[in-house]
Amino acid sequence: MSAPETPPAVPAEPPAPPAAPEPPGALRALLLATGGVGGSWPRCVLPFGAVTLLAGAAATAITFSLRGPHLDLEQGVALTTLGAGLGLLAAAFLCWRARRQRRAGRAGRREPGTS
Repeated sequence: MSAPETPPAVPAEPPAPPAAPEPPGALRALLLATGGVGGSWPRCVLPFGAVTLLAGAAATAITFSLRGPHLDLEQGVALTTLGAGLGLLAAAFLCWRARRQRRAGRAGRREPGTS
């Protein structure tokens, strides 16, 4: 009797090359495909921040007036909502200020007398 034959060794597949970064054209195509929604989020932060701040303020006032000064779960959620509203409003302010500075920088780079 002869020994069973072993199958020939199959060479392993070479590792895949690292993914190349997406070109800017692909990002523009994505913005066009989504209708430019990706660029409009700073305009949505202000209304959501205002609504969240109002809801957090109301919930905080109600829970602290009903339950007293000790902190329980409902009061923690109300304070978290209030903090999230403040954070969203701060983000909206920072986005507004950065956009204003970008516009001022572009206007300063233009030559006088050109439109």
